[in-house]
Amino acid sequence: MGCVKNAMFIKEVAPYSTLNYGFALLGKHPSASQVGCGTQGDAGPCPTWDGQAIYLADASKENSIAVNAQTNINSVTSGIIGVAEAVRLAKMHPDGPKRMKITIGGWSDYARIGSAENGVKAANLMAKLVAYTFADGVDIDMEHLTPYTRYSDEFGGLIAFITQLRNKFNELESNWADNAQKRKAALQSQLKTCGGSCPKWKKIYYNTNINHLEEVKSMPAPHLEISWTTRFNAFLPSLDYPDRFNYLSHDGGFPDTNYTFETDNEGTWFYPQVSHIVDTVNIMAYDAGKFDGKPYKLDFPQIVENFAKYGNVSRSKINLGFEPGPQAAGGKWEGKDVDLAVAREIVSKQTAGGVALWAVNPTPNKYNASVYCPETAAALKDIMKASFVYGNAPNYTRSDDGWWPGHGADEDEDSILMV
Repeated sequence: MGCVKNAMFIKEVAPYSTLNYGFALLGKHPSASQVGCGTQGDAGPCPTWDGQAIYLADASKENSIAVNAQTNINSVTSGIIGVAEAVRLAKMHPDGPKRMKITIGGWSDYARIGSAENGVKAANLMAKLVAYTFADGVDIDMEHLTPYTRYSDEFGGLIAFITQLRNKFNELESNWADNAQKRKAALQSQLKTCGGSCPKWKKIYYNTNINHLEEVKSMPAPHLEISWTTRFNAFLPSLDYPDRFNYLSHDGGFPDTNYTFETDNEGTWFYPQVSHIVDTVNIMAYDAGKFDGKPYKLDFPQIVENFAKYGNVSRSKINLGFEPGPQAAGGKWEGKDVDLAVAREIVSKQTAGGVALWAVNPTPNKYNASVYCPETAAALKDIMKASFVYGNAPNYTRSDDGWWPGHGADEDEDSILMV
């Protein structure tokens, strides 16, 4: 929720080629501290999605709805304005354009899709969110699918969601220029209504976006990407012992034979049905937890191999993800040197398409993730030398301050963002 700080955004996203804006939520009352479904300890309710809206915050908060059936291109939500600004800034980055997807799900979304019918509804709303923000696609970060299967057909719901999303994306790519023209016309009308009394900061916002949308309209539609973010154990040789722990380094020890993750081999339940329409698979190679008080030590090359060999995931689709700094469940970061060494191996052996990081902007605190992440990202940029994916990079006007050249440089950024 909230407004994008241009200068901070431009600086922090510089090392990256693709970004995910998180999170869009199905849950009306998300809780970052929830760890499961139920009433014991930190567990909580896991209701079926209401089928009415995609949220950006608790439904009790003002402007929490990102998109619903009533949202239209002439009168968008404040959430759409905020996401669209992040998308625009990514495209106008002074180092060249970056792709920006919108992530649905994540660690705070304990709502179930519930059914294939709901999957179709959610896909329609997410496609509308992409259409009105001009994002480059959707990232699916549904981390709690297997626990939900005791309540509803979550895998069927997800298959329906991905299938319908691809159908809507195909339509949206065909109508891309028309949507850009309609959104541009809506902003022009709002600027005209503002009239001679329109303050300068508001004119800067409108003129920047009107000019940018003219460029969006004039360029080919981007390939609208569907990515799936999942855990390191989504594909395994088998569930037998010790096969299911082959992603652990042997010098780190194996858990007891009776120990399992509920999400072991989760990808096998739906990925084969949608592999042809999923573009990218981001592996969360972190938050592994502890065994007998000792953090797990992950075997990163083996994790990639599991996805390629047992999940039949094309290597070019795989991004291996790291989390510099503190990790959930008692996991321990392996350190920047290890991450960089793994990245070098990926490049030299072409075992995967790339790497990913959580997160661009961790909250500053005593654990220093807000320091480790940008340091690691900068070092990985030099190793990966990532290029723009899905065709030639579009030639958007670049901006050092985030506003259209000739506008805004002498303005107070906070006042501009209050449109």
